[in-house]
Amino acid sequence: MLKLSDHISSDELKALCQSSDLVGWYRVLVNYALISAAGIILLIFPYWYTFICCSWIVGGRILGIAVLNHDAGHGTLFRSHRLNHIVGRWLLGSLVLVDYHAFKTGHGLHHRYAGSKQDPDKLFVIGYPATPSSMVRKFARDFSGINGFKEIAYQISVSSWQKRLPNIVVHSVIIVSLLFFNALWIYSVFWAGYIFIYPALSRIRIMGEHGAVTNINALDPRLNTRTTLTNPFVSLLICPNNVNYHLEHHIHQKIPAQNLKKAHVLFKQRGMYEGFDCIESNYWQVLKKCISKRHGISNLTHHAPSSVNNMS
Repeated sequence: MLKLSDHISSDELKALCQSSDLVGWYRVLVNYALISAAGIILLIFPYWYTFICCSWIVGGRILGIAVLNHDAGHGTLFRSHRLNHIVGRWLLGSLVLVDYHAFKTGHGLHHRYAGSKQDPDKLFVIGYPATPSSMVRKFARDFSGINGFKEIAYQISVSSWQKRLPNIVVHSVIIVSLLFFNALWIYSVFWAGYIFIYPALSRIRIMGEHGAVTNINALDPRLNTRTTLTNPFVSLLICPNNVNYHLEHHIHQKIPAQNLKKAHVLFKQRGMYEGFDCIESNYWQVLKKCISKRHGISNLTHHAPSSVNNMS
């Protein structure tokens, strides 16, 4: 079993776990700005092909907001618990229809029980590797909107309007703002991104993190979790906010996202990954590992407590 103190000092770990309010706000504003920029581009160039491109950008940033909500839940987006709670509930989870409190509780169980039978998120990955035909069907359900509509229905079913108040307020502000500029139709690009793009990107993320790993039933994170390396372009479109450094996140939950790459380099230098197949060079390699003529254990269709919208 991995013991982090055998590889790095307490001072090195403390440095890696330093959060920054300035960086936290920067990350929130950048993700909101990219969603806004997609809407402005579509407003200037209202064509079907720009709608598709902008929907992908928005879908990627919805994943980006979900990642930030995840970080807030871990208390690493900002330095104070109160600020993580307020921003997570009112600016992050509210935009992507996630109940911040429900996510925090469910996701905590995932980290507590990762590699065991009690892990509530294991059902998302036990179907990998999937057969080629099964993988085609999975992505077909994603891009056709079937899974997107299912997710909306699920999110509504597991909550009350009181818990959904942040969702109602934030989306009402968006609607009123667009009405003021006589551009309400731009709101459709958000839902196109949410329903048709976001589910597929979430699937890719999940496969990169825990799909077809060495041993999903092992307690060592180097066996049940993966980090996938990438480049800035792929990060923009598929894996925002350093979400691809998932192994480092499982090794220590309190490392903020902006330090995960530093942690990856340090851990690798200290030999923590030697002898383990836990680092992949790109998402194409992940996809190849997740496709096989032999199917995984099973494909379960119900949701885990943390839901597909949340980070595993």
